[in-house]
Amino acid sequence: MKSMKKWLLMFMTALSVVTFAAGCSSDSEDDTGTEENMDEESNTDESNTEE
Repeated sequence: MKSMKKWLLMFMTALSVVTFAAGCSSDSEDDTGTEENMDEESNTDESNTEE
């Protein structure tokens, strides 16, 4: 029983490390704060006010 608990603990630790690393990766297509995204957002806001 102790051996099973040990393996389960090791698996959960490895899973949490992988999840943490995936959550902190910066390879996303939605980079907020770029000028291009800022321009698109302001154009969208302007088009919504014209309707």
